[in-house]
Amino acid sequence: MEKRIKAYEKYIAKETSKDLSAKEREELIEYHREMVANFQRERIIHLLIMLFFVAVSLVLIGILVWTILELGFVLEMSAYYALVLIMVGLTIAYVRHYYFLENHVQALYDYTKILMIESRK
Repeated sequence: MEKRIKAYEKYIAKETSKDLSAKEREELIEYHREMVANFQRERIIHLLIMLFFVAVSLVLIGILVWTILELGFVLEMSAYYALVLIMVGLTIAYVRHYYFLENHVQALYDYTKILMIESRK
């Protein structure tokens, strides 16, 4: 997804810098709207997944803290500790990925403004 959104950003930057006819600009605006809508859907899906991972990680961490406070550090639970570390790692990766998506979709909104302003001229 990151490669696709970066490639599209390069494409739209190149296209908006060109001197386009009115028909070409309208076609580009329509294509841009479709692409932004696709990226927005992708972003909302990743937001929901990220929130799920955050919730599960917080529950697992809460159970871990409670267990350590009640029982102390128990070596027999090493598989659980590994699970918590894996979930925290995946959560961090999802937060990073969602951050990337959010920022780049926001950047695409700037191109929408450019296209709309240019089409009014």
